Amino acid sequence: MEKRNTAQKRAIQETLERMHNHPTATMVAEELAKNGNRASRATVFRVLANAADEGTIGRLRISQDDVRYDGNNKRHYHLHCRVCGKVVDCKLPYMAELDALAGSEGFEIESHEIEFTGVCPECRKKRSEKKTAQKQN
Repeated sequence: MEKRNTAQKRAIQETLERMHNHPTATMVAEELAKNGNRASRATVFRVLANAADEGTIGRLRISQDDVRYDGNNKRHYHLHCRVCGKVVDCKLPYMAELDALAGSEGFEIESHEIEFTGVCPECRKKRSEKKTAQKQN
């Protein structure tokens, strides 16, 4: 976060850490409001953007979605449901050796991101139930 640690900034950080759905800044602002915390949307956007710039939280650009944030700033990969938009952490360990391989082209590699896109278990179940219902009609 920024140098000064105000109550608003702490509330934003704590809210992000409780939300394990890789929320957008708007989602964090809505969660704050729902819990009675007063922080303008502009403040939430600024605090999250600054924290991501400093590396204390992760910033994700998932496909064509808004920027999403991740309270887990350790290097890891993500799974993205193309149906409902859910984003979850992937258990695949981060492979730093890929940085070295890519660096062989002369680039100084700092990190890499991998996003796996597919259909989450809940959406697959809904799709299956819908097909079953259609067959019965």
